[in-house]
Amino acid sequence: MRPLLTSALLILTTLPAAAAPTLQPGLYDVSVQVVMKGMPMQMPVMTFRQCLTAQDIADGKAYAANENKDCTISKLSESGNQVSYDFNCALQGGQRMAGRASGTTHANGYDVLMSGRFVPAMQGMGEFSQKLSAKRLGACP
Repeated sequence: MRPLLTSALLILTTLPAAAAPTLQPGLYDVSVQVVMKGMPMQMPVMTFRQCLTAQDIADGKAYAANENKDCTISKLSESGNQVSYDFNCALQGGQRMAGRASGTTHANGYDVLMSGRFVPAMQGMGEFSQKLSAKRLGACP
Protein backbone atom coordinates (compact mmCIF):
# COMPACT_ATOMS: atom_id res chain seq x y z
CA MET A 1 0.00 0.00 0.00
CA ARG A 2 2.83 2.41 0.81
CA PRO A 3 4.48 2.17 -2.66
CA LEU A 4 1.11 3.01 -4.25
CA LEU A 5 0.73 6.15 -2.11
CA THR A 6 4.28 7.24 -2.91
CA SER A 7 3.65 6.72 -6.65
CA ALA A 8 0.43 8.74 -6.49
CA LEU A 9 2.17 11.64 -4.73
CA LEU A 10 4.99 11.59 -7.30
CA ILE A 11 2.48 11.74 -10.14
CA LEU A 12 0.72 14.70 -8.49
CA THR A 13 3.98 16.61 -8.11
CA THR A 14 4.90 16.08 -11.77
CA LEU A 15 1.60 17.43 -13.11
CA PRO A 16 1.83 21.09 -14.14
CA ALA A 17 0.06 23.48 -11.83
CA ALA A 18 -3.12 24.88 -13.29
CA ALA A 19 -2.36 28.33 -14.62
CA ALA A 20 -4.33 31.08 -12.99
CA PRO A 21 -6.40 33.12 -15.39
CA THR A 22 -4.61 36.29 -16.42
CA LEU A 23 -6.40 39.59 -16.77
CA GLN A 24 -7.17 40.03 -20.46
CA PRO A 25 -6.72 43.25 -22.46
CA GLY A 26 -9.96 44.96 -23.41
CA LEU A 27 -12.63 47.43 -22.35
CA TYR A 28 -13.48 47.37 -18.64
CA ASP A 29 -16.27 48.87 -16.58
CA VAL A 30 -14.54 50.09 -13.40
CA SER A 31 -16.18 51.21 -10.16
CA VAL A 32 -14.26 53.15 -7.52
CA GLN A 33 -15.35 53.71 -3.96
CA VAL A 34 -13.16 56.15 -2.00
CA VAL A 35 -13.28 56.31 1.80
CA MET A 36 -11.61 59.31 3.41
CA LYS A 37 -10.91 58.97 7.12
CA GLY A 38 -12.22 61.91 9.08
CA MET A 39 -14.79 63.03 6.53
CA PRO A 40 -18.38 63.12 7.80
CA MET A 41 -19.80 62.48 4.32
CA GLN A 42 -18.24 59.99 1.98
CA MET A 43 -17.89 60.31 -1.75
CA PRO A 44 -20.34 58.44 -4.00
CA VAL A 45 -19.17 55.42 -6.01
CA MET A 46 -17.71 56.53 -9.33
CA THR A 47 -17.77 54.43 -12.48
CA PHE A 48 -15.92 54.78 -15.75
CA ARG A 49 -14.77 52.70 -18.69
CA GLN A 50 -11.13 51.97 -19.30
CA CYS A 51 -9.40 50.33 -22.25
CA LEU A 52 -6.54 48.18 -20.98
CA THR A 53 -3.64 47.06 -23.12
CA ALA A 54 -1.37 44.08 -22.50
CA GLN A 55 1.32 46.61 -21.45
CA ASP A 56 -1.05 48.22 -18.90
CA ILE A 57 -1.58 44.78 -17.37
CA ALA A 58 2.11 43.85 -17.40
CA ASP A 59 3.28 47.02 -15.64
CA GLY A 60 0.43 47.13 -13.09
CA LYS A 61 -1.23 50.30 -14.40
CA ALA A 62 -4.38 48.29 -15.12
CA TYR A 63 -5.05 48.00 -11.39
CA ALA A 64 -4.37 51.62 -10.49
CA ALA A 65 -7.35 53.25 -12.28
CA ASN A 66 -5.52 56.54 -12.13
CA GLU A 67 -4.86 58.62 -15.20
CA ASN A 68 -2.25 60.69 -13.35
CA LYS A 69 0.88 60.29 -15.45
CA ASP A 70 2.98 61.16 -12.38
CA CYS A 71 2.14 57.88 -10.64
CA THR A 72 4.60 55.06 -10.30
CA ILE A 73 3.81 51.45 -9.52
CA SER A 74 6.51 49.42 -7.75
CA LYS A 75 6.88 46.05 -6.06
CA LEU A 76 4.24 44.59 -8.38
CA SER A 77 3.62 40.99 -7.37
CA GLU A 78 1.23 38.56 -9.04
CA SER A 79 0.87 35.05 -7.73
CA GLY A 80 -2.03 32.91 -8.86
CA ASN A 81 -5.02 35.21 -8.70
CA GLN A 82 -3.45 37.55 -6.11
CA VAL A 83 -1.98 40.94 -7.03
CA SER A 84 -0.24 43.56 -4.88
CA TYR A 85 1.81 46.68 -5.49
CA ASP A 86 2.99 49.97 -4.00
CA PHE A 87 2.00 53.28 -5.58
CA ASN A 88 3.40 56.78 -5.35
CA CYS A 89 1.81 59.75 -7.14
CA ALA A 90 2.90 63.36 -7.44
CA LEU A 91 -0.01 65.78 -6.95
CA GLN A 92 -0.39 69.51 -7.46
CA GLY A 93 1.36 71.81 -5.03
CA GLY A 94 4.20 69.41 -4.23
CA GLN A 95 1.97 66.92 -2.43
CA ARG A 96 2.23 63.16 -2.85
CA MET A 97 -0.14 60.25 -2.49
CA ALA A 98 1.51 56.96 -1.52
CA GLY A 99 0.37 53.55 -0.35
CA ARG A 100 -0.13 49.85 -0.95
CA ALA A 101 -2.77 47.91 -2.88
CA SER A 102 -3.75 44.26 -2.96
CA GLY A 103 -6.55 42.14 -4.31
CA THR A 104 -7.65 39.38 -6.61
CA THR A 105 -7.77 39.11 -10.38
CA HIS A 106 -9.43 36.83 -12.88
CA ALA A 107 -9.52 36.70 -16.67
CA ASN A 108 -12.39 39.18 -16.88
CA GLY A 109 -11.87 41.53 -13.96
CA TYR A 110 -10.35 42.36 -10.62
CA ASP A 111 -11.12 43.56 -7.09
CA VAL A 112 -8.38 45.66 -5.48
CA LEU A 113 -8.23 47.58 -2.19
CA MET A 114 -5.83 50.53 -2.08
CA SER A 115 -4.80 52.10 1.23
CA GLY A 116 -2.71 55.22 1.32
CA ARG A 117 -1.95 58.63 2.67
CA PHE A 118 -1.51 62.18 1.43
CA VAL A 119 1.89 63.71 2.22
CA PRO A 120 1.41 66.28 3.64
CA ALA A 121 -2.23 65.90 4.66
CA MET A 122 -4.63 67.43 2.13
CA GLN A 123 -7.10 69.85 3.75
CA GLY A 124 -6.88 67.90 6.99
CA MET A 125 -7.31 64.52 5.28
CA GLY A 126 -4.34 62.23 5.70
CA GLU A 127 -5.43 58.67 5.04
CA PHE A 128 -7.73 57.09 2.49
CA SER A 129 -8.80 53.73 1.15
CA GLN A 130 -10.18 53.01 -2.28
CA LYS A 131 -11.90 49.90 -3.54
CA LEU A 132 -11.61 49.20 -7.25
CA SER A 133 -13.77 46.63 -9.02
CA ALA A 134 -13.55 45.97 -12.74
CA LYS A 135 -15.45 43.80 -15.17
CA ARG A 136 -14.38 43.18 -18.78
CA LEU A 137 -17.00 44.21 -21.33
CA GLY A 138 -15.19 43.03 -24.46
CA ALA A 139 -12.66 44.32 -26.94
CA CYS A 140 -11.66 47.99 -26.94
CA PRO A 141 -13.46 50.11 -29.54
